Amino acid sequence: MVESFCREGDLKDIASYPRWVQDVVGETLAVRQEVTGHPLFAAMRDNRLNEREMRAFLVNGWPVIDQFPQYMGMNLRKLGPHETPGTRMARRYLTRNIRIEQNHADYWVDWAAAHDVSREAMQNATGPSLAYALSHWCWKSSSSDSLPAAIAATNFAIEGVTGDWSTLVCSSGVLESSYPEEIRKRAMRWLKMHAHYDDAHPWEALDIVATLLGRAPQAQDVRDVKRSITYSYEYFKVSLDCCC
Repeated sequence: MVESFCREGDLKDIASYPRWVQDVVGETLAVRQEVTGHPLFAAMRDNRLNEREMRAFLVNGWPVIDQFPQYMGMNLRKLGPHETPGTRMARRYLTRNIRIEQNHADYWVDWAAAHDVSREAMQNATGPSLAYALSHWCWKSSSSDSLPAAIAATNFAIEGVTGDWSTLVCSSGVLESSYPEEIRKRAMRWLKMHAHYDDAHPWEALDIVATLLGRAPQAQDVRDVKRSITYSYEYFKVSLDCCC
């Protein structure tokens, strides 16, 4: 019998969540910081990436950006006819955000165009196999892992750390001012949409995971969630390494 969880505290306060969730988030923090602290993002913030590195980042990141609505669609299909508070939350969240992620893919295309990288170039590009490890992992998790583990992998881990690094990149106006004024708004739209500042999406995903599994889940379920979060950060870092 699942010991149910219904959050009562603030959404973005980790103390509002069960102890096991707090432990998982704390135990995966170091590998998350390896992504946010990757030298590529500091160089991007300061407009020190050369065009080859910037192109590699945009091309290598495109599969995850392009497929993100599909990840959410696969997770949506895991919801059966029997509803619980957690599955109701998941259905609302995924349904609401699929279209948003489709729009975000168009914003990435605008950013890439500012560097003379077309959608077709991103779709047809070939790079190191490790550059695509993150997209392969996200597809595998979304298609075959449990709903809590898959949401933790994509909507919590990937969306959350993306908020971290995009906020870092936007913390200086150097990159923004490097774009010609006539395309500056379009070029920066994806970054500014993801610079989280006060973004609730990853926290909403964490709330769903906690509600689905309850206060005292099976040890294997906790391990699966932790593994999913860890792999997402590790594969993200691998893909970044391929850009430099």
